[in-house]
Amino acid sequence: MKTILMTAMLAILAPLAVADNGWWDDLYQEKTISLEQILAHPQAFKGMDVTFAVQFHQLGQIDNPYYTRFEKGQFVNFAAWSDSAALWDKKAYGADFPYLFIDRIAKESQTILTASPYDRFLVTGRVSSVFRGKPWIEVVGLKALDKKLTEPTLIKMVKAYKLKKAKRFDAAATEFNRATNEKLPVGVQTILNKEAGVCFAAARRFKDALVPLEKAVILMPKDKDLQKILAHCRKELKKAPVVKPKPAVIEIKESPKTGL
Repeated sequence: MKTILMTAMLAILAPLAVADNGWWDDLYQEKTISLEQILAHPQAFKGMDVTFAVQFHQLGQIDNPYYTRFEKGQFVNFAAWSDSAALWDKKAYGADFPYLFIDRIAKESQTILTASPYDRFLVTGRVSSVFRGKPWIEVVGLKALDKKLTEPTLIKMVKAYKLKKAKRFDAAATEFNRATNEKLPVGVQTILNKEAGVCFAAARRFKDALVPLEKAVILMPKDKDLQKILAHCRKELKKAPVVKPKPAVIEIKESPKTGL
């Protein structure tokens, strides 16, 4: 059994040594894995220390002193989303991970007790138990990350995606553009630039599409479809007729002659 688990573990971790983290390279200086990887193979990580990024959701009341070491008197329970969760999607928003626990006597527990929704943390934790297929993780370290999603941005994104679904591309592009700002996580900024550029292109506003598409391509260099859309916009702009400004006509009026 141990051999099987170790083989599975090596299979999971092997890509991490060579993977390009893309959006998240500038955020993490240490080796991390994603929460999704832990959830996909909880038994492989049982008893191991892991480091992963999350977005805080809310405090909880979960405990299970019979099958795990976690009980309310000793541990603060909280729920969080994966750092890459698309929270503007209703299904993703409702799929937080509620089995995170931190010892009440740990100084980091105060950070969690005062955290706000969407606050981002780099978590170091230990997969203490696996109960009914879910990992129960004891948090032993926290590092706050400086950029986060905000409620106003989330509202704009939800609206923009609804407009895009209704094929109102011009309005959708405007909303995606309005939602973009430098205080957002790099991944969210990239998505917003991509969506704004794609919608501008769909609305045949090729010039407006260039800047957001170029920004998105830099951070998503392997997205071939995005590169094709950018190339299409550039091609359409070259085809557009160049309107030369008409020469200005200056009318000179003679001053009335005056006699002596």
